[in-house]
Amino acid sequence: MAKILYENKKGFTDNFKKILIKRENIDSSVDLVVENIIKKIKVGEDLALIELTKRYDNFSVSDINQLLVQKKEIEESKKIIDQKILSSLKFAIKRIKDYHKRQIPKNDFFKDKHGILLGGLWNPIESVGLYVPGGTAAYPSSLIMNAVPAIVAGVKRIVITVPAINGVLNPVILACANLLGIKEIYKIGGAQAIAALAMGTKKIRKVDKIVGPGNAYVATAKKKLFGLVGIDMIAGPSEILIIADKKNNPEHIAIDLLSQAEHDKLAQSILITDDETF
Repeated sequence: MAKILYENKKGFTDNFKKILIKRENIDSSVDLVVENIIKKIKVGEDLALIELTKRYDNFSVSDINQLLVQKKEIEESKKIIDQKILSSLKFAIKRIKDYHKRQIPKNDFFKDKHGILLGGLWNPIESVGLYVPGGTAAYPSSLIMNAVPAIVAGVKRIVITVPAINGVLNPVILACANLLGIKEIYKIGGAQAIAALAMGTKKIRKVDKIVGPGNAYVATAKKKLFGLVGIDMIAGPSEILIIADKKNNPEHIAIDLLSQAEHDKLAQSILITDDETF
């Protein structure tokens, strides 16, 4: 919800500071929750995953195998979504593949003047876990942009985790995974998904690296488990500050603000302007 503060009104500085520090207070509580989740997965493994999925995603299952997406579900997803969306996904995948193919580093060996063989050999990692947001919104774009580099590099095992709120998965995500050729997909989200991928459970084998965006809990889990597993970055709730006057295009500025606001409820999008109408 938008909140307007006026710089010339009494209490502006204090009110602005409250907005800025609000997330800091929440961050400390997130830290404790994530720490507890990691401990639960370490001890309880699959049983803990079932319990945490019920608590946080309102999705109740009796067997861990029910968290694995079945082939039938993927086939059904392709029938549900619009053919135009399927075409768009195929188009995006091709373009992103073409781009990343140009980035593959080349092995290079040579003998120096002393006759010593030097050089570098590039090999893909064995496995990678892709975290795909599915709570407040679904992002097939994130799935494509994280999966394609791994596919192009030749990673043998690619695993997807995506939260199924109330047991429901976005069909676009499943159809997209199918186009990418990824079959190992789990209906789990949050810090528990990151912990399962990083440490492994009886059902889910651990991975070498975890990539993909998520909310504050996902970002915190990646931060805490880094070292035990590789990560791309800590991409948690983000913020953006834009300074603009009436000479700017308000639609463009709104899109820029929304681009960060959509990531998480804790994200902060701030506009500073001298024109209230704008």
